[in-house]
Amino acid sequence: MRRVSRLLLLTAIVTLALISVHSAGEITAPISLDDAVLDHTEPGDLGFPLPVPEPQLPAGVDRFNPPRIEAAADGPAIAEISRTADRDEVLSMTGLNLHDGVRFAVYSQSPSSPTGSVTEVEPLAADTTAATVLLPKSLPPWATYLIWPRSKEEDGKAFAINRTETWWVGPDKGVAGTISSVYGRNLSRSNGTRTSHIYLQSVGGTGQYVVPIDVNPFKLDFKIPNVPPGDYEVWVHNSHGGRFGWDGPLALQVLPKQPFHEQQETIVNVVSYGAVGNGIADDTVAIRKALDAVKTVAPATLYFPPGKYNLRQPLESPGNITWRGAGIGRTEIRLDLPISASMITSSGDALQFQHLTLNANGNTNGQPLLRLYHQQDVRLEEVRLDSWGAPALQAEQVSYLAVEGSELIENGSFYGSSRQIFMSGNRFKMTGYGESVVALWGGRELSMTRNELSNADESRDDGHGIGRFFVGQAHLGSMEHLYWGGNVSRNAAPHDCDKVDCNKGEQICFEMVGGRIQAGLVKASATTVQFEELEPLGAGASDLVIIGGRGAGQYRRITSVEGATVTLREPWNVVPDPTSRFAIAATASKAVIYANDLQGRESFSEHDSDSTGVLLYGNVYDVVVDSNRISHMRHGMMTVALASTSGLSPYFLQYSRNSVSQSNSGLYVGTTFADSGSPGIWGGLGNIYRRNRFEDLAYIGVQFETWDHHGADFNGTVFEHNVFHGLPYGFIDAYKLMWTYDGQFKAGPGERSRKFNTVLYRNHFENKSAGGEMSIGFQSMHSDNSWVNIGSTWKGFRSGNAGPPAPSPLTTSR
Repeated sequence: MRRVSRLLLLTAIVTLALISVHSAGEITAPISLDDAVLDHTEPGDLGFPLPVPEPQLPAGVDRFNPPRIEAAADGPAIAEISRTADRDEVLSMTGLNLHDGVRFAVYSQSPSSPTGSVTEVEPLAADTTAATVLLPKSLPPWATYLIWPRSKEEDGKAFAINRTETWWVGPDKGVAGTISSVYGRNLSRSNGTRTSHIYLQSVGGTGQYVVPIDVNPFKLDFKIPNVPPGDYEVWVHNSHGGRFGWDGPLALQVLPKQPFHEQQETIVNVVSYGAVGNGIADDTVAIRKALDAVKTVAPATLYFPPGKYNLRQPLESPGNITWRGAGIGRTEIRLDLPISASMITSSGDALQFQHLTLNANGNTNGQPLLRLYHQQDVRLEEVRLDSWGAPALQAEQVSYLAVEGSELIENGSFYGSSRQIFMSGNRFKMTGYGESVVALWGGRELSMTRNELSNADESRDDGHGIGRFFVGQAHLGSMEHLYWGGNVSRNAAPHDCDKVDCNKGEQICFEMVGGRIQAGLVKASATTVQFEELEPLGAGASDLVIIGGRGAGQYRRITSVEGATVTLREPWNVVPDPTSRFAIAATASKAVIYANDLQGRESFSEHDSDSTGVLLYGNVYDVVVDSNRISHMRHGMMTVALASTSGLSPYFLQYSRNSVSQSNSGLYVGTTFADSGSPGIWGGLGNIYRRNRFEDLAYIGVQFETWDHHGADFNGTVFEHNVFHGLPYGFIDAYKLMWTYDGQFKAGPGERSRKFNTVLYRNHFENKSAGGEMSIGFQSMHSDNSWVNIGSTWKGFRSGNAGPPAPSPLTTSR
């Protein structure tokens, strides 16, 4: 039997004979499976990895024994799908032949049940590109679910929802007893903060379970156990999905000793070389002599006793040393005269700064205080970098950089395309309308946790920043594997539009623009694509993105180029064909923004700044924004596609469980700032906005904006279980909404971006008062946009309380 439905006719025990149809899309009652006679699917059949040798599963892991599902090569197929959803929540997906009578089978199994069940559901909406599916309430709560498309004759490949996903480990090297972290998605049981399982296995050898010391759905902290030095694999199991719940391996190198281990054994005291440290004398020559001395005996520590040490020329630091003072408030190295260079530069590995203040004193002529070149293993611990009006750090292609428990007074720092960057427990104080705490132009593996962003001195005109924790741009290539957790910002936004460009202020900001549409497909395989011609890709990593036609919504990292053929890191789920449209671009992907407290200014509604909690703009894919608290913003959260020939489009983003309060508008989704357009390009696919709460908004709950060019259409956008309370305008679909302030919303011209198959499921919008002011609950200025509304309500508005128009069948071709 090739199709599981045929198999079910022979082996299933139907526990409920009545078949029902209802508005939520479920079309059959669950069918219980006889586990004793089923032919089971193995994890490897679906491409899911297992540790070798495979360990016994920990106690409490859910049972999961799905039937064998034979996917037909010419059947319906899922190209990409949202990876996290509970019962009574909506999945969005792209694929092939998902419309025209296709149903979706969902396999689930209760944790205590020896057998599972299959439930078939109809899509809420489906066309030639995308489909949305509501997971039935009858499923067991937050578990692993297998879902696959099913036509009358054939089944497609199954995808797992809520399965453990491990993306990266960092630091990916360390000694026994130090802490490392696993980053990813669906890392914990029920996406909570208590239960997860880490398995550490030597490469080709045995392993052991390691109990995590801190758990959330996207990050697990663990202490490296007392194991011999060597190469290890890290595996994670979130306790759902039985043998299907493993993900890995991630590489971890256990070192025999830390890179800085021996530096504390030899101490070079700068006083011994003539340094005075009285805040008056020039200590430059003495410190340079001490640096020469410490270099000859490295690994060693350069020690600065309490005092203020004046510099009048820049310093070059060797590697394999520690700069150590007696404490931030006790030891200060200060630049005493203007120079046109960095105060300290280094290209040496294994470099530490501890327990001191480095004060550029405004004398670097805008150059960064500390400049690092092409090195690894750099650590700043309990250090103050006082670089008022200039960058504190510039780190070019640096690996394994840690900044911990420090204070940076600056107008921003630049990290280029560095990797394995860890910032934890720092205080960032912005000056001179500084661009951002962190600017990243490529690279990967950045973690920012428990940091605080504020203005350095609000009594001074130059004591403000513009409110950015992070700006990611594509100048040096693609970036991936980024995490923000537990960070706090205070009063962070542009404050005076006469002195600073107020088109800024996005606190976590991805501006991934650039790239090109690539035509001339010759042929494609699972892991290669050949074009007629191919221009050079440029510096840094690039991705190949399918932006229209067969396989739309998929992106893959390009690992090599030979002639006009690119090789991809992972295989396509749906292999493209001549109908497919491609973009080659630097992208940002696999990032998590979790449980941060982001605060703008109280002037959020007084002037048109771009202060925003999170902005995902352009080529951004597979990013999760979850459980953040956002307030005093012009826009709470923004998703922006650009209707340009560069094919700049955000796909499969998840905004969930966030709260936005005391802001101008809650959620912006749409197409904007377009300079040209290209029909047939998808601007947004598979984006989910789930269980967010918006309160006390001055303007619009959801701005669903369109622009005046073809292309950058949205399909399969889902808004579900969101609550909007205290706002004059609920959900507005209109033209150039950013610049409409009087409630007179307009329709776009004939050439414009469109919105297809938008799902509104059980949202609630309520007006701020029962007064006589103009208010609108729902308004769409575009009759050719299509909607599915199930259970969403609008209350207390003067108009628009009925919600969107009835669904109209719409099939799009891309």
